[in-house]
Amino acid sequence: MTSVRPYIFTLSIAFSWGFCAYAMANESIPSHCKENEVAFFNARFESKIASLCGDQKTEPLKKMIYRYGAIGKIEINLVASTQNKAGIVLQSDGASHTGLASIRFYKLPYAYEVSEGLGMTTGVRLTIFKNEKPVASFKSEEYESRLVEINFDKVSSPIFQRASPLQPW
Repeated sequence: MTSVRPYIFTLSIAFSWGFCAYAMANESIPSHCKENEVAFFNARFESKIASLCGDQKTEPLKKMIYRYGAIGKIEINLVASTQNKAGIVLQSDGASHTGLASIRFYKLPYAYEVSEGLGMTTGVRLTIFKNEKPVASFKSEEYESRLVEINFDKVSSPIFQRASPLQPW
């Protein structure tokens, strides 16, 4: 595993090779993104919302923020920047033509991982790790995502660095 930096969060997106589509669009999902930010991901986990907010619509991104909590009451606010890079991971399975791409933020000793299923997998999952072991997991079918616009094959934004998976796919 690459060196762990404070405030690194993991966001994962599963996809099918040869089939690339936007995740379920759901306009009713609120967002923690501010007016001058671009929402790359919003999902409802029970009464809380997870959001990934970028500084612009296309790469190279200079900043991405993970926010989690009830609307108006953010519990977690983690920023990926050139000083606190987020890890990205790309895993694939050629036999099933699926894969998993991750963006990872840590707030030691915790890591937060959001996984999005595309292709044959649907919904999203938020998994919380403590000392790299899963301690909680939440699933949702209520989400919207633009993560397919991030290049997981090659690091194109200075806020990302290659990382090893916390949990093999």
